[in-house]
Amino acid sequence: MTGLLDGVRVVETGVLMTVDNLGRLLGDEGADVIKVETPQLGDYLRDIMVRFAPGWSAFHVMLNRNKRSVTVDARGLAGQEIMGRLVAEADVFITGNVGSTNEKLGLDYESVRRINPTIVYCQATGYGATGPYAEIPTHGQMMDVLGGAGPRLVMEDGRVGAVPPDGQPSSGGVVLGPLMAAFGVAAALARRYRTGQGAYLDVSCADVVLASQWLDALRFLNPDKVDPGGPGFKGPASAKYQHYQTADGRFLLFCAIEAKFWDNFCRAVGRDDLREGHRRDLVVDFAAGDDALRDELQRIFHTRTLAEWMAVAVEQDIAMGPALSFAETPEDPHLRSRQMVVTEDHPVLGELRTVGNPIKNDGPPFEVRSAPVLGQHNDEVLAALGYDEDQRAELRRAGVVA
Repeated sequence: MTGLLDGVRVVETGVLMTVDNLGRLLGDEGADVIKVETPQLGDYLRDIMVRFAPGWSAFHVMLNRNKRSVTVDARGLAGQEIMGRLVAEADVFITGNVGSTNEKLGLDYESVRRINPTIVYCQATGYGATGPYAEIPTHGQMMDVLGGAGPRLVMEDGRVGAVPPDGQPSSGGVVLGPLMAAFGVAAALARRYRTGQGAYLDVSCADVVLASQWLDALRFLNPDKVDPGGPGFKGPASAKYQHYQTADGRFLLFCAIEAKFWDNFCRAVGRDDLREGHRRDLVVDFAAGDDALRDELQRIFHTRTLAEWMAVAVEQDIAMGPALSFAETPEDPHLRSRQMVVTEDHPVLGELRTVGNPIKNDGPPFEVRSAPVLGQHNDEVLAALGYDEDQRAELRRAGVVA
């Protein structure tokens, strides 16, 4: 946690990646995120897809870190009383529930606002809280394909097949949607600090996917306005914006499309003869379709290791960088210096390498508080809400909490 949101209390309800990731982003910045789960199953994200141990999926380990877990059955009066106390003391309420679920639980915006008029309420879902599709439950790729970021589909031999997308591949609604929602929460908190006014935020991950594809969207939405003679990206055959292999069998992405970077590169490798081929009448020159130059550049890049080329990039001011696999990232000196792969001391799994926080600040180093066991913080949270030991025991006997 970085401490940027120290003192901010967040109550989280819902399951799966969208709301979990939103809560994780806020928790990583220091917010006290209280994850409210059902006593029976909880967030079943704990046991889906890649799993390190029972109850410890990669999703849970990552997306529910830096949170506290309480179990509350909010369908009855006792559970709703607990939720009311939680909401009353919260700064932010985040939910991934769709349709009328929150209204049935007394956790819709109007009900929450009556308890806490200055609450920042964020409903982050796949398709949003309004519109014809608002009631539909979603999984990640549904958000991507509604946002226009999926592959182009064709029928081949009686089956649906996919071809590469026309634009850039999507980063995923469950990644970008929560990120935009976290930005919205931070902006709403800033306004509340100035005015005392709460906010309702409705974030559709599909909307965010479409918005994130703005460059391709503008091109495809306005094909009649595109200048065919412009200096736009000319495709994968570009020689100066291209992947190349280095002498040690690794890869880098070379991006010397501006004249200054191309000149610096040519000087660095002693090939002034290549400088004159750069199109200086254009802002950038991709050298699209220049296969001879591409082959020559590959011969040049095979003369040094990746580390040697990166030293050249730093010393000579050239736009190029490593093209890494996930397995290579922990050993990259730049990512290591920025602590983007950190070690978590997990209570069950032991030392666990995980992804760090990309937001750096002048506070203490980032630390990970491991994702909680279902209901791990029931007693401490309920006690802070005013429930004594006998009352907590009665809530457990009644099945309101686990």
